[in-house]
Amino acid sequence: MKLLSTIAAMTFLIAAGSATAETQLNMGGSTTTSAFYPYYSAVANGITDHEPDLNVTVVSTGGFSANSVLLQEGELDFGGISPDLIADAEEQGYKGFRVLWWTLPAIQNMMATKASGITDLAGFEGNCFHPGMNGSSQQTNMLRILKALNIHPKLYMSDSTDAINALKNGRCDGQMRATQGPRLDSASAELNLTTPLRPIGFTKAEIDKIHETLPWMSFYNMPAGITEGSEPYTVHAIWIGFTATDRMDEDMAYQLVKGMLASTKAQTAALSAINGVDIAKQTLEVSTYPLHAGAVRAYREAGYQVPERLLPPETKN
Repeated sequence: MKLLSTIAAMTFLIAAGSATAETQLNMGGSTTTSAFYPYYSAVANGITDHEPDLNVTVVSTGGFSANSVLLQEGELDFGGISPDLIADAEEQGYKGFRVLWWTLPAIQNMMATKASGITDLAGFEGNCFHPGMNGSSQQTNMLRILKALNIHPKLYMSDSTDAINALKNGRCDGQMRATQGPRLDSASAELNLTTPLRPIGFTKAEIDKIHETLPWMSFYNMPAGITEGSEPYTVHAIWIGFTATDRMDEDMAYQLVKGMLASTKAQTAALSAINGVDIAKQTLEVSTYPLHAGAVRAYREAGYQVPERLLPPETKN
């Protein structure tokens, strides 16, 4: 039995659109409890509604790491992914990922307690720092950054709830937590009421150093006032998007991107963070990996100029 069949037997599937569609496609999502799951369903339904030859089903694989493996093995047609996983696959010799679009950045917000006196990332050298929830991709990428910058905190490896408690009672000095917008996440905002926090950002020199070893890493400018009196600062961000592989034919990828572009209103209803975002323009600006040839065709047809750096080997002009 193929691996996807095993997963399908154990996970929740959402069929999108008419069962009479000519081509059935399996799209890798995340867990059904993820805050992004309604968005994945909206994408699947939107593509099916606007491209009647396609019928897209969301498969709850458990997360992007599983999607990466299943895409490489040909068990998924396309799915959610982040650039760190593409980088990991390429380091292991797989060069077949082809980007369809990038949706939004998962902002990785760093902060220290004001009581610690720490004002920059280097200040965590030898001090307690929670780099993200155990086993998460956020933690993995924060550890990569610390290694790139040669900073060695006393790492507090735990779940998020325990980390909040450690900051509250003074056992730890700072943390990194993901947030969906230019603000504190809800747990940190609550903590800040009793344990004042100071945002921690990267300097330009640190960003340049990170890019030497992690060229795919993105950064996000946070505004002033994230905490009382705080100045603007820069944090890292991991893009969330969708990819197929070079096994998918051009026409199919073209229809997927067309369907996505035609259904952005429904997607916005499921994920308010993309309200007003030009997904096509954003993808062409932020992607560090090649597009699928079908995506190139769809974006050009929609009036966008595709940068040379994003053309896959399959596209000659």
